[in-house]
Amino acid sequence: CSTWGNFHFKTFDGDIFYFPGVCNYVFASNCKSSYEDFNIQIRRTMVENATMITHVIMKLEGAGIELTRSAVLVNGKPIQLPYSQMGILIERSNSYVKVTAKLGLVFLWNEEDALLVELDKKYANQTCGLCGDFNGIPISNEFISQNTKLTPLQFGNRQKIDGPTEQCDDPIPPAVLGNCTAEFGSICQTVLISAAFRSCNALVDVQDYIEICIQDLCHCDNSMADFCMCNTFAEYSRQCAHAGGQPLNWRTSELCPKSCPFNMQYQECGSPCSDTCTNPERSALCEDHCTDGCICPPGKLTSYTFLIPFFSLGMIFDDINGAGCIPRKECHCTYEGETYAPGASFSSKCRSCTCAGGEWTCVTQSCPGTCSIEGGSHISTFDEKHYSFFGDCSYVLTKLCDNNDFTVLGEIHKCGLTDTETCLKGIAVSISGGQTVIIGFIYMKLYLLYFSFLANVTLFRASSFFLILQTTFGLQLEIQLVPIMQLFINLDPSHKGQTCGLCGNFNDVQTDDFKTTSGVIEGTSAAYGNTWKTRADCPDAKITFENPCTLSIENDQYAQHWCGLLSDTTGPFAECHSTVNPEVYQKNCIFDTCNCEKSEDCMCAALSSYVRACAAKGVLLTGWRSNVCKKYTTSCPKTLEYTYNVDSCQPTCRSLSEPDVTCNIKFVPVDGCTCVDGTYMDESGKCVPASSCPCYYKGTSLPSGEVVHDSGINTCLISHFSWLFSLPVCTPPMFYIDCGNTTSDMIGAECQKSCQTLDVGCYRTQCVSGCVCPGNQVLDGEGGCIAAEDCPCVHNGDSYRPGESIRVGCNNCTCRNRKWQCSEEPCLETCSVYGDGHYTTFDGKRFNFEGDCEYVLVQNYCGKKSLNQGTFRVITENIPCGTTGTTCSKSIKVFLENYELVLSDGHSDVIQRTPGGEMPFQIRSMGIYMVVDTNVGLILMWDKKTSIFIKLSPSFKGHVCGLCGNYDGNGNNDFTTRSQSVVGNVLEFGNSWKVSSTCPNANRTKDPCAANPYRSSWAQKQCSIITSEVFASCHSQVEPNEYYQACVNDACACDTGGDCECFCTAVAAYAQACNELDICISWRTPSICPLFCDYYNPQGECEWHYKPCGAPCMKTCSNPSGKCLHELRGLEGCYPHCPNNKLYFDEETMTCVSYCGC
Repeated sequence: CSTWGNFHFKTFDGDIFYFPGVCNYVFASNCKSSYEDFNIQIRRTMVENATMITHVIMKLEGAGIELTRSAVLVNGKPIQLPYSQMGILIERSNSYVKVTAKLGLVFLWNEEDALLVELDKKYANQTCGLCGDFNGIPISNEFISQNTKLTPLQFGNRQKIDGPTEQCDDPIPPAVLGNCTAEFGSICQTVLISAAFRSCNALVDVQDYIEICIQDLCHCDNSMADFCMCNTFAEYSRQCAHAGGQPLNWRTSELCPKSCPFNMQYQECGSPCSDTCTNPERSALCEDHCTDGCICPPGKLTSYTFLIPFFSLGMIFDDINGAGCIPRKECHCTYEGETYAPGASFSSKCRSCTCAGGEWTCVTQSCPGTCSIEGGSHISTFDEKHYSFFGDCSYVLTKLCDNNDFTVLGEIHKCGLTDTETCLKGIAVSISGGQTVIIGFIYMKLYLLYFSFLANVTLFRASSFFLILQTTFGLQLEIQLVPIMQLFINLDPSHKGQTCGLCGNFNDVQTDDFKTTSGVIEGTSAAYGNTWKTRADCPDAKITFENPCTLSIENDQYAQHWCGLLSDTTGPFAECHSTVNPEVYQKNCIFDTCNCEKSEDCMCAALSSYVRACAAKGVLLTGWRSNVCKKYTTSCPKTLEYTYNVDSCQPTCRSLSEPDVTCNIKFVPVDGCTCVDGTYMDESGKCVPASSCPCYYKGTSLPSGEVVHDSGINTCLISHFSWLFSLPVCTPPMFYIDCGNTTSDMIGAECQKSCQTLDVGCYRTQCVSGCVCPGNQVLDGEGGCIAAEDCPCVHNGDSYRPGESIRVGCNNCTCRNRKWQCSEEPCLETCSVYGDGHYTTFDGKRFNFEGDCEYVLVQNYCGKKSLNQGTFRVITENIPCGTTGTTCSKSIKVFLENYELVLSDGHSDVIQRTPGGEMPFQIRSMGIYMVVDTNVGLILMWDKKTSIFIKLSPSFKGHVCGLCGNYDGNGNNDFTTRSQSVVGNVLEFGNSWKVSSTCPNANRTKDPCAANPYRSSWAQKQCSIITSEVFASCHSQVEPNEYYQACVNDACACDTGGDCECFCTAVAAYAQACNELDICISWRTPSICPLFCDYYNPQGECEWHYKPCGAPCMKTCSNPSGKCLHELRGLEGCYPHCPNNKLYFDEETMTCVSYCGC
């Protein structure tokens, strides 16, 4: 429906009429439904003898929008364009102000005379106003009402809405002028049937517009003749484009000329989706018809050879510098908010990138890996997989799998009242299976400076807070002592892919870091950690869902306040946000601060962990202790002072007499107390002037008791690193070994193996008394002894006898000689999006991103190949569902070959973009899900609401991009932007994958539970079903904590209705993750997220039932063979039990039928 020029209107049903009203009129409204989705009102005014639309008021689902020629107001407040909120996008598109509402409405206004509204067909027969009733029948109901014929004036006057104090006069009938066709007919006809409109004449009847053109010229003032005539030509051009035609450029320098800024050109039928430097492939996804306006000069794509990137010979708009149209190769690049010219480069740790044609070309260097044990329970592997493990034993942190060149052990023990309060108590480094360096926490108050006891190990104190252990074989340990013991293990890249232990396998693939020596990947951190115990008598760590912050309101507030500094965009850590994402550090900080007896110590340790992670990436933070953890800067002993960044050896008395070998050792900058300038540290840890230093010759003496010589093994006994057993009474067939009556090389109970520790070496410092099994038998874990070959295989805490099989992913694994032997079928990996923007990439990286634009979820048009090498794209559109800015994914578009599939409002529509080819989709219903199967190895599952699961064939590994990551196994590089740079900031990553660069960037939204505290307790109570007994059988397979937290966030956020739906979707996402591993959970009840399957049952019949895991592939009318391109596990939902005489399920009517129609 449109209006233009001199009071002309065209209704939804095609009637064209003249109504010269200058009051406020309803243009179009959704008046015939129980709730009015939209109402658009317009007012015209005479401006310099021309009629202009000067005021538009719109109500779109409760939002009030006011448009004038000088301002845009939303709910009474002026806004800047582009604007996007609550499903409404307001932007400038070519020469129009464009308002797009997700409810199915597009509004265009040229800020002068012309206005156009496009409505979804679902509003047919439901509208009122000057646009008519949209019933598809011209004249009826608009100009014939109750058998009475209405004139356009009478019809128009019925739509008038006066203001509260306004009394606007109705227009008077226009004077009938004499025949002036002869005078103006030729020019109107000449233009409207010219070559420029030849394709249009067949689509849109031109006669009406010729007559309107003539009438306007008759009524027009001579000075406004151009204005009157051009408006009708422009309207005919718009109607032609709307009907699918392509009007050519009819304007000339003499006839209705238009000027453009920069070096842009005015096109009558230009793409409303301009290619830009930030999105050079925008036009490939354009679904709107062409519009008139200023665009960049068009060109053709070309390639010189397969080595040269594809660039457009035409121009694209420079939206980075706002410099008009430029060749693509001249586009600048952006990285972390900075702009780089073509040819410019930047270097970060292990990576250097150069800008070329708006994209980064990066080279990755092999870099050392870092594994950390922080807060006594939080472990980050060499491949940067973060997990928490609450152990109570000695564990292998890292070792070389195939030899004993080195092994790093960690003593993790309970140090509080709860199972989750664990501490790192000591570290042992075993070298070549014999020599052992032991570092513990008992005597760490000594200011020990420097030890050189093994030829290939150097231990020194970098500051009062840190010890550094350096080896000659690529292993370095940074041991933090203050405020609590934490460990950072740095390993040379020459050991990549060769390590085992809690620190993972160092192969740049996060998804297999929980792979055990038995050959399978464990599902939980507890199951994995238990496989690396070094002692048989330790208890297994348990899965815990404890949230310590719920135990104390004060601790929770304290933790939220101080740990919140990590993510504060104006706080002391903000400088590092773009380099190191603070999210996981803040989560650990809050947990530890609530959990620890000494809250401040644990909080300060967690903050210092983030500072160290930043320093490792080259961002040195100073001054952060000025308002928090200040006591550590003022508690240095006399003669020492606190320093934020210590990155080299400290001046010592020894260095005055002989070369200090520690000065050649490089390490990540640390903080702590060091000597002031001009003083040197002596053996007692005091800083003294050079004149007070003793002399050294060939080495040094250490205080008594700190080095012992025992059978040729040098051991630094800084702590009591206990290996104590207390089993005075032994259960037969075990017997007791008493080390008190044996020689020094006697092996006691310290090396007793169990089935669980068989593959872990024995790391001993002395004989330990205790019970042992006879011969070569091992402990069976139940108090008895067993032959090693009879040990079971273990997976996720369950034991399996030799010969038993399990299914892991899409492969079958059989237990043989304690190891799993698995088939090696390539498995489809899954990317999931659900609820309030919760994403899990193909490589297992989890993140939250909330924006309400269209985004590329996954595509194989990536990098320099983006212009012609790909085959598919999946686009998702987020629609807000809460006042906190919460977004829910509602609409999906799949572009494959020349077809487009649109999934929205629970329905699917197939659009053939160009002729030819068979439809490459197979669409079927499986319970609550709609499943889209394709012939290229892409499967999409959609619950018709907010959950999307995309499965992708392994043939796409490393060849896809988008919000689902690049599917190369390494989650660390999943935040790859459209311009091919890897960033740390989720907003920079997410915003780069917008389909339209004019849609505003997403900003960080408020924590929904903090914004709606009244919902928090309800959310936690409802979501606790995820950690309850209902899902107990899945807890050992899929970690529930992340799903629980996502559920709580969503249940807090959905505060404008649909709160139960948000909660149910979050729980269903966890149930689906369990279902993927063949664990079928029936969790729905009549009171918790019920599915009303009886709705589909015919009267008195009982065909339909709820199934938590239904039929994987059914005989349906859309798939009568009952064979599917890909077999999926059965999905939950309502399923019919079709009787033998009605074998086929008709998805349209939701009934069982004996045969299907055409």
